[in-house]
Amino acid sequence: MKLSRLRLRDYRCFESLDIDFHPQVTVLVASNGVGKTSILDAIAVAYGPFVGAFDEATGAHFEPRDIRQFVVRKTASNEMEYAARGVRMEAEGIIPGSLFHNLDSTLTSTWRRNLSSAAKTKTTIKDAKELSDYGKRLQEAVRTPGNDAVLPLIAYYGTGRLWQQKNKKRDSTSLQRTSRTVGYTDCLDPASSYKSFVDWFRYWSLSAKEYRFKAMELEKPPLSSEFDDYIESVSTAVDICMRPAGWQGIQYSLAKEALVSNHPEFGQLPVEALSDGIRNMIGMVADIAFRATKLNGQLGNLAAKETPGIVLIDEVDMHLHPEWQQAVIPSLTEAFPKIQFIVTTHSPQVLSTVDRDSVRIVRSERDPENNQMRAVVEKPHWQTRGIASTDLLARIMNVNPVPDVLEAHWLNQFQALIQQGLHTSTQGSALRAELVNHFGTNHPVMLECNRLERLQAFKQGLPKAMNKE
Repeated sequence: MKLSRLRLRDYRCFESLDIDFHPQVTVLVASNGVGKTSILDAIAVAYGPFVGAFDEATGAHFEPRDIRQFVVRKTASNEMEYAARGVRMEAEGIIPGSLFHNLDSTLTSTWRRNLSSAAKTKTTIKDAKELSDYGKRLQEAVRTPGNDAVLPLIAYYGTGRLWQQKNKKRDSTSLQRTSRTVGYTDCLDPASSYKSFVDWFRYWSLSAKEYRFKAMELEKPPLSSEFDDYIESVSTAVDICMRPAGWQGIQYSLAKEALVSNHPEFGQLPVEALSDGIRNMIGMVADIAFRATKLNGQLGNLAAKETPGIVLIDEVDMHLHPEWQQAVIPSLTEAFPKIQFIVTTHSPQVLSTVDRDSVRIVRSERDPENNQMRAVVEKPHWQTRGIASTDLLARIMNVNPVPDVLEAHWLNQFQALIQQGLHTSTQGSALRAELVNHFGTNHPVMLECNRLERLQAFKQGLPKAMNKE
């Protein structure tokens, strides 16, 4: 299952938006308020008919607040009106099983959803029947004895994914629902489902131990069980994505009654005791792997690597050190090679490891025909993979890597005086004193100024040397 294109009309801040997606990774880049998160929310709605076809899941829908509102006339009360035709969506993508009763066929399909007005409460699904029928056929396949149809993963992780459910009490009935389709439970909710994952990981760990104890009682060799495969599927994915931080080997500790991880320097600690960045990454990756494993347990310890699907992540760089930001996309695609990732970021470090074909720049510009603001989506003109983050900050994000502060202006003025040969003037000497006081004599900035001064002195000396000859 892949998404190739999304068209939106009168959706939130977008009067019109047309965006295509890379089959493996798409990174959305935009300024705050332009609509990156709204695009992810719309994708969740696009796949609502599929997810809603399963017993253990609830699909996503448009809400009246999703309909674009605009100013018809300027008044003190700021009058706003809804778009006349409501919000409309058209999506294109690959739906396995597009041919009737053939779950393995692959064709490009188009489906639509809309909410016609703020007075309506239901988002249409009639024009997404092909997608919902595919979900229904998979649900029937799950109920068929001996059928091992692979279920595609759909999941959405928003900026509230870090411990948003930490005060939620454990649902004692959740582990009683053992269907494969539990992997779709709350999958389109951008909030965290980490607690649910921990409950399942605990259950798998206890079941694996019980299996080994029974084997010992019967004096049989402690063979690996399916629960060990489930644990390996999840822990392998987490290990791949946690390499930059050094934390490996997640497991459930009965003594600590918590999920723990191991570090060669810091030892074994509960995941909840780790930093926000590490907790966030462990929680998200573990949840993706858990869902893949729950949906396709028949794939054993390869479930995370072999499960296809689509994962949406808002601010994939959230709480991560810049070094880790550079590794996050390569790590995710290594851990889940068959997943299509659609993510947002504000980080040039993330872009530095992503090819330009995977980057979509979303920006607003004024339409010359009607003087209204419109959304524009484009690929970078320059290659992004392997480029210094400072260059990406300037060329892709249109941000000057040098901040607009007084000290930066001093530096620019002093370097300009060097170019003019006036750095030893009263003004130049005063600026140098200010810079040394701020940066220190051994700062790279001052060492560069020294180099420029030597170069300028060399240039000034050339005419004299030539005249002597």
